[in-house]
Amino acid sequence: MSKLRFKNYGGSYQLKMQSEQDLEKVPALDEAHWAATSLPVNSLNCDPAFTAYIDTDKNGRIRPREFKGALSWLFKLLTDRSCLSQGTEVLKLSAIDTGHSEGQKLLATAKLILKNLNTPEAPEISLAQVRDVQSIMSKAENNGDGIITPQVTSDTNLNKFIVSIIETVGSTLDACGEPGIGEKQLKDFMGETEAYLAWEAKGEKKQGEDSTDILPWGSDTPQAYALLSGLQEKIEQFFIQCSMVKFDERTQAQMRLSQQELETIDFANSATLETRLNEGPLAPPNPEGILDWKKNANPLYLDRLLELQTKVLNRALGGHAQQLTKNEWSKVKDIFIPHQTWRQNQPVTKVDKIESSVLRGYLAGPYREQVNQLIAKDLEVAGDLNQIHDLEKLILYQRWLMELANNFVSFANIYDPKRRSLFEMGTLIIDGRKITFTMKVKERPAHKSIAERSYIYLLYLEVTGRQDNDIKYEIIASVTSGNANGLRLGKRGIFYTSDGLELDAKVIDIVVNPISPWESVKAPFQQFADYIKKQLDKFTQSPQAKVEKSLSSTDTSGIMRNFLIAGGVAIAALGSALAYITKALSQVKPTHVLITLLGVTTIILLPGIIAGFNKIRKRNMSVLLEAAGWSVNVHMRLNANLGRLFTHTPRLPKNARKERKDEVVQFAKHLGYTPGKSKGIVLLVLIAILIAIGLTIHFLR
Repeated sequence: MSKLRFKNYGGSYQLKMQSEQDLEKVPALDEAHWAATSLPVNSLNCDPAFTAYIDTDKNGRIRPREFKGALSWLFKLLTDRSCLSQGTEVLKLSAIDTGHSEGQKLLATAKLILKNLNTPEAPEISLAQVRDVQSIMSKAENNGDGIITPQVTSDTNLNKFIVSIIETVGSTLDACGEPGIGEKQLKDFMGETEAYLAWEAKGEKKQGEDSTDILPWGSDTPQAYALLSGLQEKIEQFFIQCSMVKFDERTQAQMRLSQQELETIDFANSATLETRLNEGPLAPPNPEGILDWKKNANPLYLDRLLELQTKVLNRALGGHAQQLTKNEWSKVKDIFIPHQTWRQNQPVTKVDKIESSVLRGYLAGPYREQVNQLIAKDLEVAGDLNQIHDLEKLILYQRWLMELANNFVSFANIYDPKRRSLFEMGTLIIDGRKITFTMKVKERPAHKSIAERSYIYLLYLEVTGRQDNDIKYEIIASVTSGNANGLRLGKRGIFYTSDGLELDAKVIDIVVNPISPWESVKAPFQQFADYIKKQLDKFTQSPQAKVEKSLSSTDTSGIMRNFLIAGGVAIAALGSALAYITKALSQVKPTHVLITLLGVTTIILLPGIIAGFNKIRKRNMSVLLEAAGWSVNVHMRLNANLGRLFTHTPRLPKNARKERKDEVVQFAKHLGYTPGKSKGIVLLVLIAILIAIGLTIHFLR
């Protein structure tokens, strides 16, 4: 085996994989030398079926063991591995290793697909051809998933049986996307049907019987029990209230409407009145505990009490019941205890909405066996479907594994301008520069909290399509060369995705850091200048406010007086200050002044310059990957060369030339305006200031 070659990419040494021989060496490489040891699947821009096959534990991440397992399976099935470096989606049939049964099955499946596509002699098969057959299989009646849809049969009764199962116990989506049933749904439905019919059978009379324990009054039992159970709670509440009144007669008054309620109740509101009657006693409680519905019963319940008397109480108590005591009520309830227990034991199921006669027909008929046969027939092709999936996996591994290796085992593709990494989203054009290192951002606050430690100037942008609801997501772009002039919140640009889409982009957040060494040197001076400007603004703000206040006064004479006084004081103070400064400077050597100024400047600005250079030196692109959920081993230091690689202003096309002549001047002349001499005036002013400084130093000496 040839030696492993680690190439230098901006100071980090990584394995470069260009051929199948390089890929074969990966399993022997310790994971500590991999560029990354774990990555989120959703950060890769590749065929989602490819990552789904590699992510064997379906946790949304790819780890070294899963990658090595994919390599091992690929090497097992391919004898000719030369196509791995080409990244092609076309598989040569001669490349399949037929030295074992798995390879033989795959070759047979590929030939069967080509035969079905009327190209039996073709020496190769493409991913599109495999997926075409896979699509046809998924829409076929039998597709190997063991799920049967109602449309699979033309038998009306069997179709109705399958629909009944779906409507009661639920369904599972078939490979074609339609709801259907499998072994689980069939078993659940038949089990619930058997349990429900068995329960129902206990409550039925046998031929020749007038009554049973569960049906003490025969066919009249269900209606009688419904009347009894409908009033049971209210009747038992009445007897408890009577017991309370017997215990303390004062409670009888508390159960009536109070004077305040009578004064405030809205007798025109029927809903309020009905609610109050519903909450009130069945009848006025009494110490004797006798329910006499003929005397003073709650009118809301009177009709039901009379029906209960006619259809239940008279028959249960053996006479014409006019009143009801607690003991008599217990006697009536005891008659229906077996029926009540039977009802309480009713199975919890949804099949009870189907008529019992239909359910018995489902149990007695051939439907269960027919569905089982259809499921078995569907599962017979499962082996063929699995082989098609394996064939798809083989072609996807041939296409993507080499590329994934150069984005996982190493990050070689990041540094190659002719390639795009699997985690890069595209190219951003903004502010006259091209930024190529961009990544998708899922949760910006969490991402930003980590990405700030990269010490790189970062732009967070919102990417949208032609319509706001068309495409919308966020990306991060690394500004690695040039300067920050022109980059601000709300700045717009154009984003070209890896697959060629042109989208709008707008800056929504910025992480500020030095972009170049010059910016790191300039930053302390800029901060110092901003500080001086701020202090000057504070110094001039107070006098300006006083002047404005004076000018706003209605007393004109007072304004002029104050203005003259203030002007005189200011001139006197300025003269005194100049005299003092002139006298002080005449006693100091100019060289001492310059050395002092230089020392103060160094003390103030040197720490900022050092900190800026330190940030430039510590720029690390691997932190951006870690912010996106990657586990990274290498330290991807960002030097000046790499900075220009990821962010640059493209050169003008060949044979293009710049004309220095300002066309705006010509346009102004055509309109009759004389071009300004601003540059010359500024230059003259600067020369005059320098001469004045020189003369001052001369006279001081």
